[in-house]
Amino acid sequence: MTEDEPAPEREDVVPFGRAYDYFKHLTGISLVSIGGVFAFMDGTGAKFDPRRVVIVLIAIGVAGVISLLMAGHLVSLEVKPMLHDKVTRQVRYGLIAATFFLAIGLGSFIQTFASAILK
Repeated sequence: MTEDEPAPEREDVVPFGRAYDYFKHLTGISLVSIGGVFAFMDGTGAKFDPRRVVIVLIAIGVAGVISLLMAGHLVSLEVKPMLHDKVTRQVRYGLIAATFFLAIGLGSFIQTFASAILK
């Protein structure tokens, strides 16, 4: 076997390792981000609009929940295998949704933080 030839796939290896790592990492980022939002809300600094903060927390929370559920789903493939095409579609939708909600949450927080500081 030369370096140019692809390695043969082993059947006992789940092919979604990078997606699992991404979801695991995104879950951690969501938890840290939620903690950061609460740290800025301690009341000693700028005053934030409570409705905006709730929107930020919901968006980041949804990203974290999707990431955690998708990581759990990928782990469960070792116990109950599913069709590769179906799992690929689910992973793709999960990647898009989790990244979208995290971006919305962090972007909303930056806008909320900037408007509170500039008052």
